[in-house]
Amino acid sequence: MAQGKDNMSASGKFPFYTRVCNFANYRVPFSRFFIRVLQFFRVHISQVNPFGLSRISHFEIFCRAQDRRPGLNVFRYFYEFITAGDWYTFAHRKGIPHPSSNERSGLKNWKDNFFWLDDRCLPEDMRWRFKDQSMSFDLGEEFFFDEDLARAIIEHKSPIRPLHEHFLLLGRLCFSWSQGDRDWPVIRRKRDRVIMSFRDALKVPSFDVLDFDLDDQGEGEVPLMKQVASSAQEIRPVIVSDSPKLAAAEVTSSIPTPTKGAAGSSKSQGGKNSILDDVDSDPE
Repeated sequence: MAQGKDNMSASGKFPFYTRVCNFANYRVPFSRFFIRVLQFFRVHISQVNPFGLSRISHFEIFCRAQDRRPGLNVFRYFYEFITAGDWYTFAHRKGIPHPSSNERSGLKNWKDNFFWLDDRCLPEDMRWRFKDQSMSFDLGEEFFFDEDLARAIIEHKSPIRPLHEHFLLLGRLCFSWSQGDRDWPVIRRKRDRVIMSFRDALKVPSFDVLDFDLDDQGEGEVPLMKQVASSAQEIRPVIVSDSPKLAAAEVTSSIPTPTKGAAGSSKSQGGKNSILDDVDSDPE
């Protein structure tokens, strides 16, 4: 499907595979860091396979579990951007320690189910990558990155796998919460009911040993959804039909057509304190 624009497009929509939700842990709206990665590599979300997308989400969540900002250059240190048949993905760089302890190598029938998402979930300048575009994203001699963050990820690596909603909220990949604005997601160890840190909970071999609980926020604390909102990619508003900008209401698909210039150059409550920071400003 990655290159099948003519067969898989709809005006103002783009296809979103269900496995991107239940395997790669993505929700709508998307996180700003996720969009930033795609924009850097000049690739549309619907062109990257679930394995590549799961590596972005795992990296972002684990950075936040370390109480650190997710850094694009640290992600690039661990992963390189490559083609995978008709798709694109992010592969672990040879000679670099793995940032995860385990991940699936196969996913059956992942292209069987998809739904259409409105283009307004993405920035207006989200690009569609064409095969003649440069794939050169070398690190270069002047490349620098947060080495402390990279070491922390390697030391406390966790497996890439589908995650419970509590993890996605604490990791800022989910921006909706059915429990109300004063209930904080808490992860406890079943055997003794001790609250686990976000980072340690991510590392357990099986989530069967965990209880996903709730805790009341104290008076004066910023509500959960207000705290995480700064990390969400804004969904663009609908243009009203009687607007002076009527022409813009004729929304076209975010999958563009090629142009001559298309070729590119290349506290104890598991994360409760760290989530207050706006981690999506450019840290590097």
